[in-house]
Amino acid sequence: MKKIKKIIAAVFALVIITTFGSFRPVPASVGLAVIVNKDNPVNTLTTGEVKLYWMRKIKSRWPVINKNIRPVDHKTKCPEQETFYWKVLSMTSDEVETYFMTKQYQNAQKPQDKFVSDKDIVDFVADEIGAIGYVNLSNLSPEARSKVKVVFTLGN
Repeated sequence: MKKIKKIIAAVFALVIITTFGSFRPVPASVGLAVIVNKDNPVNTLTTGEVKLYWMRKIKSRWPVINKNIRPVDHKTKCPEQETFYWKVLSMTSDEVETYFMTKQYQNAQKPQDKFVSDKDIVDFVADEIGAIGYVNLSNLSPEARSKVKVVFTLGN
């Protein structure tokens, strides 16, 4: 009888581990604005296009302006980063870091530029014609909107 209980417990544990072992919790969502430099001729992007450009999957240069694509990221883990990685890139932070390290190793491709605050990201994108970044939609003041172009929004 004890042996049967142990077997049932082991099977139950295996079912739980198999079912939930690869479970990734969904991060809390925040409203995001994907921004580019005002001189970039791109006006709107889809979720898929944001992913392709930000990760430089198809091209490493913007069409028309022929400038290097410069993905811009948050330096530390935050709700904006988690939302962007999860809902736009469909990746975890570890997967994003691995992706950029691999690109750097394989192609000598510079990793994403990282900044501490949304204001720093807006300022960098405003100064760098090839930049594409994301910021909290609620932090995008009229002054910040005058410096950059919003090409995609998510939530709120």
